[in-house]
Amino acid sequence: MPESSGSKLKHIDIPGLLSPATDRKSGVALAPRFVDDHFHEKFPASAIASHCGLSRFQFSRSFHAAFGITFREYLLRYRVRAACERLLHADLPVTEIAYAVGFHDGSYFARMFRRYTGVLPSQYARAHAASQGSRQR
Repeated sequence: MPESSGSKLKHIDIPGLLSPATDRKSGVALAPRFVDDHFHEKFPASAIASHCGLSRFQFSRSFHAAFGITFREYLLRYRVRAACERLLHADLPVTEIAYAVGFHDGSYFARMFRRYTGVLPSQYARAHAASQGSRQR
């Protein structure tokens, strides 16, 4: 969790963003690249399954076996991590960042962000701004 001003803000690591534990030739090995390219878009589960050459059921089971989390959880974590990076490096409103990383509801974004980081997006951005200000002094 970011600390108050005066201390260095640490990047929040979100576990689960790892390469699959299974053979890289398996269909789900294509999923992380798909997420890299499309995380900001809304897409049905069948789209990622089709991209990986699997049925939705096969994809769901294979992804969970390879990553230890569901694809939905993986995508949420990826989007929150992308939001963290934007909050640290962009001077944009939180709502705009939420939409840019694939969330279509500001309150849902705030809940998910807080679930994974322990703070609200605005608090995260303020803590970073305060740590940047203390570095320049």
